[in-house]
Amino acid sequence: MLQRLAPNQPLVLMMDSTKLGGRCLCLLVSVYYKKRAIPIAWHCLKGKKGHTPQQEQLELLQYVATLVPTASQVVFVADAEFDGTQVLTWLTQQTNWQFVCRTSHSHLAYFDGKWLSLTEIGQELGLASTDTALLLHCPFIHKQPVAGLNIFIAWHQTEQHHIFFVTNCPTQQEAKQWYEHRFTIETCFADFKSRGFQLDRTRIRTPERLERFLLAAAVAYYLLILLGIEAIFSGIFRCLVRTDAFYHSLVQLGFIFLDHILNQGVPFPILPALPDPDLVAHFVLPP
Repeated sequence: MLQRLAPNQPLVLMMDSTKLGGRCLCLLVSVYYKKRAIPIAWHCLKGKKGHTPQQEQLELLQYVATLVPTASQVVFVADAEFDGTQVLTWLTQQTNWQFVCRTSHSHLAYFDGKWLSLTEIGQELGLASTDTALLLHCPFIHKQPVAGLNIFIAWHQTEQHHIFFVTNCPTQQEAKQWYEHRFTIETCFADFKSRGFQLDRTRIRTPERLERFLLAAAVAYYLLILLGIEAIFSGIFRCLVRTDAFYHSLVQLGFIFLDHILNQGVPFPILPALPDPDLVAHFVLPP
């Protein structure tokens, strides 16, 4: 799958964690495809909802790096759970990936000859509401500084305050464009939980068993995306859903197509490999 996607576009990898099973956390890495996050690697561990250990994050990322085709362009995006010095040092020193990670306003960066919190830096810059900024080559985090990073200061329109990102993107536009892909992993979690497979109801308490269970779910998720694409390519979607506008994601369309196959007793289609995303004309209109 990654080999098919890599030649035509940068691989956008997203990392996040969620609570699953009985007192277990799932650390998940996905690849972006048509406003969807397709899981490619995961690791489960004991713990309540909260931040996962940096070493666990790093080991999973190192494994994912072995899956990426040689010479591929890679962009890594993640929220503030993944802005630790171990991960950032590995990203800057051991990979050629671009990355954008949200970070806490209380973290320190070296600015104008002194260590300041990111909130204080915003105040020093005199940023007004809606203003943004990109600070280049700022040593980041006082206790274990990571050099050569850029700090992107953005405005959160809904929460009405500035938010902060650590990145190696050279422009604000690139950092913003890539980070917006991260929100697709939330839809993946929704498809795995309340909106799809209901995995949040499992009572599996052993991380190793939960990882094997997730393998079956990830394969099923991938097949549903392929079924959704096949419904579009074959034209059968015209018999299954409204045709004046798309209100269903590829996964939802895959569920509907699978239900049609099972109810009507029609042969299961031969599914091609994941096509180039530019060949799939699909978008979802908001309700």
